[in-house]
Parts: sequence; C-alpha cells; structure tokens
Amino acid sequence: MEHPYCFVIMPFGEKNDAQGAVTDFDVVYEEIIEEVMEKRLEIKCLRSDKVQAPGWIHRDMLQHIVQADVAVVDISTLNANVFYELGVRHALRKGVTLLIRKKGTQIPFNIRGLRIIEYDLDIKSAHKAQDEIEQFIRNGLKAQINDSLVYEIFPQLTVSIP
Repeated sequence: MEHPYCFVIMPFGEKNDAQGAVTDFDVVYEEIIEEVMEKRLEIKCLRSDKVQAPGWIHRDMLQHIVQADVAVVDISTLNANVFYELGVRHALRKGVTLLIRKKGTQIPFNIRGLRIIEYDLDIKSAHKAQDEIEQFIRNGLKAQINDSLVYEIFPQLTVSIP
C-alpha cells in the first residue's frame, strides 16, 4: 500500500447508533471521511470491508491498524470491536489517531480527555466535520504529536513491528 494512508475503524452499513437511531455508516465513510482524506489530503483511505484480498480478516485489520499513518475511529455505536481496535492502535502507534462521533454520542470515561470531532449528516454539520478532520490530520502529520494514552503514560515504550 502506498503511503501515507488512513485506516478507518468504524461500523459498516446501516446500524443503530448509541441513541438507537439508524445511521448509514457507509455514507459517513464515503461522504465525510473518504471525501476529506482522498480529495483534500490526497491520503488513500481504507476500511476492513474494502480490503480485496484472500486470507484472515483479523490479520489484515491488525496490520492496517499498526501500519497506517493515520487512523480514524468512529465511536458512534459504542461498539466493543471499535474500542478493541482503538486500544490496539493506541498500544502500537503514538499517533495520528482521530476519534469522531455522531452528535449526541456519550463519550466513555477512559477516552473522555481525548479530542473527538462531532458530526451529523446534515450538510452544514458534515462540512464542519470535514474541515475539522482535515485540520486535525494536517496538524497531526506535520507535528507528529503523541495522541496515544499508552505512550503518554509510558513515553519510553517501544514496539518492534516486523
């Protein structure tokens, strides 16, 4: 895969968000995240369901979590799989990891101190989220700031990845 690239951790298709409303996460991916990454930032975007290769899904997912220059994580469904993948990302990469959520999603205690971009699917909110995502990613890639709770607490931690 060409660099830089972004791995997106989020639900696929239509799912109930944390408030029980149906959200089409494919629209969120295509119209908010992918739009910013590929058209504005020229960063290739990838989500697990878009990987077109044989083999074990979980192996590919873990490789992308650690190898991606950028990770975007949508916590809107408060899904255990999403939080697991976020934890893996925080354990294996210092940054650039961006959290997003649909407006109204409660933020779990352990990530409450992290910056999270809020979106909704109306045009004004989506454009605002796109602008914020773009700036966050630009600034994160430029400054290479640590945004991992793990590396914040254990700054000397090093991970050797083959």
